Amino acid sequence: GLSCGILPARGASLPTAPRYMLAAAALSHLPGVPNFRDVGGIPCDAGARFTRPGVLLRSASPCCANGQAVHELVGVRGVGTVLDLRSPDEALADDTKAFQGSSRPLGHLTVHVNLMDSSLVRNGVLRRLLMSPSAAVALGGLRLLRSMPPPPDQHAELLARTRLSRTRVAPSLSRSLWRAVARYAAAREAAGAAYDERVAALLAELSLADVYEWILTRNGNAVRRALEVCAEALPRAPVLVHCTHGKDRTGLLVSLLLHAAGASAEEVAAEYARTDAWAATAEGRAAQEAMLPARLAARLDLDGFCRASPATLHELWRRVEARYGSVDGYMSAIGVAPATRAALRDALTAPRPPAEGGPAAGGERGQ
Repeated sequence: GLSCGILPARGASLPTAPRYMLAAAALSHLPGVPNFRDVGGIPCDAGARFTRPGVLLRSASPCCANGQAVHELVGVRGVGTVLDLRSPDEALADDTKAFQGSSRPLGHLTVHVNLMDSSLVRNGVLRRLLMSPSAAVALGGLRLLRSMPPPPDQHAELLARTRLSRTRVAPSLSRSLWRAVARYAAAREAAGAAYDERVAALLAELSLADVYEWILTRNGNAVRRALEVCAEALPRAPVLVHCTHGKDRTGLLVSLLLHAAGASAEEVAAEYARTDAWAATAEGRAAQEAMLPARLAARLDLDGFCRASPATLHELWRRVEARYGSVDGYMSAIGVAPATRAALRDALTAPRPPAEGGPAAGGERGQ
C-alpha cells in the first residue's frame, strides 16, 4: 500500500526516540497530495509526552488525489475530517471532480473554515498605505485611471474604417479622434502597469509574519472555529488539515495545535520549517504563484513567500506575546475555552513510554 509502514498498530507502544517519526514522515508520499506529512512524534511537555502518529495530518490542496490516495487517507489512515482552511469559493478553483471516483470522496468529509482570503491581505496593505497619505493619493489616482473603461469597440471599428478611407469623417477629425483615443488607451495601459508595480513593491515589503499576524488579529473567530473543529473531530478519527499551498494557513493552525499540545516554541518552529523542503521546489513555487494574480506574480520575487523559516514563527510569537502576553493569552482573547485546549492536548498526545519495548502508555486513542 501507500502507508509507507509508518502507522503503528492500535495499542502499540510509542518508540522512545524523540524524533522517531520524522524520518519516516519525511518520506510520506501520496499521489496528488503534495506537501503531505504526519505531525506525529513531536516532544511535548518537555519530552514527557509526544504527539500521536496518525492523528494529525497536513498537506497542500489534495484536489488531484487519485483513488489510491483517497483510499490511503480514508480507508487506511482512517481520516474522518478534512479541514479546508479556505473559503468554499477558493476551494472551487480546485478540480474537485478528482474525488468522484472514490466510494468515500473527501468532499463529504470536508469542513471549510476560511482563515484568509485576498481581502485580508488587501486591507492590510491599505492600512499600511494610509500611513503615507501622499503615496495613497498617488496609488488611488493610478487605480482610478486603470479602472476606467477601455475605448469602446465601436470607436475602434470607426477609426479603422476612417484610417482606410476618409469618406465618412473629415481627415482632420479622423486624425484627431484617432490620436485622442490612442493617447487615452496608452495612458490607461501605463497607469495599469504603474499601479501593478507599486502594489508589487508594497507586497514585497511584507513579511510572512505580517500576514500571519493579520490572520490572528483580524480573523480570530475563524481561528477559534478551526481549533474547535479539531477538538471535536480528533478524539474520534484522524484529521487532515490543508489549504492551497499547505504552508501558511495550514502551518499557522498546526502551530497553534502543537502549542495547545504542549510543544515548545522551538519544536513548533522546527515542524513549520519542514515545509521548506517542498515549498521551495518548482511544484511548491508554482502552487504559490497560482494564488496570485498573474500580473503581480510576474513582478514579485516569490522566494520570501515560498520559504518556511523558523525565524518567521519566532517573530510571530514575539508579536503575539507583546500584544497578548503569551500564545495562551491570545487563545483566551479569541475565546478558545480551556476545555477545548485540554481536549486538543488529550487527543493529540500520549505519554512517553518508560523504556523502549515497555508497556503501552496511552497508545489507544482517548486514553
